[in-house]
Amino acid sequence: MGKPKVPGVEDIRYTNPITGVISSQSRYTDEQGIKKTVSKKEYKINGEWVKKSDAPHLRENERKRLSSKKGYFCAKLNHINERGAYWKKQGKLLQGDHEFKDDRWGRCDKLMEAFDKQVERYGNKCPITLIPFTMEIPLEKFDINNQTKTYSNVSLDRIFNHINYTEQNTIFTSQLWNFKKGESPIWQLELALNPEWIERYKEIIVERFPDQKYVL
Repeated sequence: MGKPKVPGVEDIRYTNPITGVISSQSRYTDEQGIKKTVSKKEYKINGEWVKKSDAPHLRENERKRLSSKKGYFCAKLNHINERGAYWKKQGKLLQGDHEFKDDRWGRCDKLMEAFDKQVERYGNKCPITLIPFTMEIPLEKFDINNQTKTYSNVSLDRIFNHINYTEQNTIFTSQLWNFKKGESPIWQLELALNPEWIERYKEIIVERFPDQKYVL
């Protein structure tokens, strides 16, 4: 129907959002007589029609974008912004302000600056597990079989869950550490995890929150 220029794409079709008619036309006219571009597009690949979100070439482009430093951290920022909005809606109030919000759309400079500062202090690795950091988003959709590939990815871990995403309270760790830690108290972590990890974690807590030295 369309004129594809991407290798592997055999055809392209568009669905008119008003009439529901499928055609090769990427433009349509709305009720006000204004010409617009159809957002619902499908690609014919290996004889089957797939949505934009499932088209391999588009998923690869998105993977590359999200695996870049800016793309990765901006996605992280969007996620914690959405989480904060959900918590607020649920009436969950956190101590302190979310310090990584950026006033400019599509930017995450504050978050990247905080990460760079930590890398200068501990190196480009998880300061607890010592796993070298990655920022790799798999091409395949997430499932139980590919989740282990992300355990070395950078994750934002709040030391104390009652405190917001502040520079003092946020550590950039591996997803493995954040997953294992969850919301467990320190005494449970000591029973279950590598003692060296726990000691490094305690050192960071004391460095960030000196008043917690005797609590630990």
